[in-house]
Amino acid sequence: MKMTSLVKQLNMQVLESKILACTTIGVGSIFVGLLPICFTNNRNQNSLLLSCALCFGGGVLFSTSLIHMLPENREKLQEYSKFAEIIFCIGFFLLYIIDEIVHFCCGGTQDHSILNQTNSNGLRRSHHSHDRIYGATENTVLWNKNDQPPYNPNFYKTKSDSVLFFEQSPPSQLCHVGHQEPCGTSTPTINIGLVIALTIHSLLEGMVVGLENTSYKVILLLGAISSHKLVVGFCLGLELSSTTTICRHIIGIIVFACGSVGGIALGAFVSNVQTGFATSLMAVLQGLTGGTLLYVTLSEIVPRERARWHQQHEKRSAGLRQFISLYSDSLQ
Repeated sequence: MKMTSLVKQLNMQVLESKILACTTIGVGSIFVGLLPICFTNNRNQNSLLLSCALCFGGGVLFSTSLIHMLPENREKLQEYSKFAEIIFCIGFFLLYIIDEIVHFCCGGTQDHSILNQTNSNGLRRSHHSHDRIYGATENTVLWNKNDQPPYNPNFYKTKSDSVLFFEQSPPSQLCHVGHQEPCGTSTPTINIGLVIALTIHSLLEGMVVGLENTSYKVILLLGAISSHKLVVGFCLGLELSSTTTICRHIIGIIVFACGSVGGIALGAFVSNVQTGFATSLMAVLQGLTGGTLLYVTLSEIVPRERARWHQQHEKRSAGLRQFISLYSDSLQ
């Protein structure tokens, strides 16, 4: 009798439990998303610990995409489950083409050639106008003959030691890939795509909570989704803190937090109007979202972090640490 009365009492408080879910997920997502601002600096992106943390975040997105979202998408499509992978690929190539369109429209004025600037001492410095080269010290302008510069195969000196030249084609025998960061014009696209993809994913997860009709299930799903969403929110905060301004970081996190809140509210509103079309639409959106997350991980986060550390001989183990950070989340 006591258990029955408790269940009835919980059923009477379904709306309150959904309000609690909205508040908990919303405030928690904003808190963990803004937390990386406290210990990261946009101007200092060469910390190996930060790089490994970003790779771990990439692993979270990778496992969320392939291990979590793709099977759910296949299950929701039911008799159309054979199209799950196709929808997934469409989401991948959708962000790919958007990235290229933005690069075509906004990146045409940025020349990939080298700008040689002369300072007051007559020394010419070589800067790259588009890509940032890692492996050389940025603030070093003049090297004495007795000083050994940091290793960087892309640079060589003339006999006079007064001019630094940039070798556009690094020796092919040194490595199989180039070690320049991805184009800077792609960063806004990736940031927007990442925030939108995770927001849609949060919206769909929130709708699952909002569609429940018992307080017990709402609280149960709240715990399950929060444990995943807070980790993803923290990793998103790490990514934004290293690639964008504080203002855009805050806006992105707020939009991300509103995804679950809006999903819970929308699910509660349409809980009695669940149709087959709505279910299929949610499945398609989830498939597209999974593809975009996969693109962000494999085409932006991983190549960028590898490029930052691959040339530094004193950090030869950096790549292995990044791999372990990326792979460790897939085992969970």
